[in-house]
Amino acid sequence: MTRPDDPDPPKGYASSPCSLHELSEAEGGLPGAVDPVQARDVARWRKAERTRLLAERATLTVAARQEAAAAIATHLDRLLPDLRGRIVSGWWPIKAELDLRPWLTTVIARGGQAALPLVTEQGHPLRFRLWHPGVKMERGFWNIPVPAEGDWVAPDIALAPVVGHDPACFRLGYGGGYFDRTLAALGAACRPIGIGLAAAQVPTIFPQPHDIPMSLVVTETGVHAPA
Repeated sequence: MTRPDDPDPPKGYASSPCSLHELSEAEGGLPGAVDPVQARDVARWRKAERTRLLAERATLTVAARQEAAAAIATHLDRLLPDLRGRIVSGWWPIKAELDLRPWLTTVIARGGQAALPLVTEQGHPLRFRLWHPGVKMERGFWNIPVPAEGDWVAPDIALAPVVGHDPACFRLGYGGGYFDRTLAALGAACRPIGIGLAAAQVPTIFPQPHDIPMSLVVTETGVHAPA
């Protein structure tokens, strides 16, 4: 996605659609809320793991990333054979991310529509506009190209680039919480599918109450359902 996560996460509590679960009962939070010390430790671990995984991904050659993206596109074709009348959101690749824009153009050729997300306000859910090759673009947040005009749309399927992922299909992103907020806002009408490298799987991301799992994670090795 255009980066649905801020590369520089905000200080303090983790981002989420609702932060009450991160406060103790004494602080006005919910009963049984996450221990703030535990949440802090998880945030530190995620930051270190994110740095490690991004560094490993950056060592891949362009050819290796293209090969992985092509394999993932093949898996997506088998997973999503009929996209007529459906909106699929992708992302504009940055930071050595896999480039699935060629696959998005095939969605359009098959009768579907492709969309890209935009950050319209920091700390709020992403919004989406339709995209196709040749559409007018402009620089958005973090200088990432986004569609310059058009109506807002809601994707039926949201592809999300993952920095890391675990067997339960929880996604480690860039730390800004934008994608979790977006999925919480879109609800069950949108099917989230994580896209990443098989080597980026970790035993667990230590999911927190605000984390929303992907329905599936697709890597170059295949389609992975939650364990």
